Amino acid sequence: MSALRKAQFEYDELLPPPVSERDPAETEWLEHSAEQLVCGSDVTWKRRSSPERKVTKAEYAAHLQLHLTERQIDGLDDRDSFANLVLAVVVGSPAEALTHAKHLLGSNSPVTQLEAIAAIFLRPHAADAVAAEQEAAEDDVDADL
Repeated sequence: MSALRKAQFEYDELLPPPVSERDPAETEWLEHSAEQLVCGSDVTWKRRSSPERKVTKAEYAAHLQLHLTERQIDGLDDRDSFANLVLAVVVGSPAEALTHAKHLLGSNSPVTQLEAIAAIFLRPHAADAVAAEQEAAEDDVDADL
């Protein structure tokens, strides 16, 4: 196990419980926000007494790059898929590009895997973002009165 993967494992152990043990509102926020990141949008939220918080698509891309690099370090890219992916994209072979992307991600469902990676990345923010949504809903109710 690489030192980076070991450090990630130790960090993950300090995080709150996995999504399956979370509040349904947090699970919904994670699913929606992960989809936003995968589609290339930033995820933002704001609590009443705090500045706006944001997870950017660039931060997600850096996290994804680290994830994919770790898979290579761990010997899970035995087909030079990074190089072949670039070649397939440049020479216009979408089917081959998808094949290499699936291999790099270790999944036959690459969008689902990208969203799962994004949800793990967003997990530390879920409770705060849901609280922000609840505050906004309360503010909307107050404004209607």
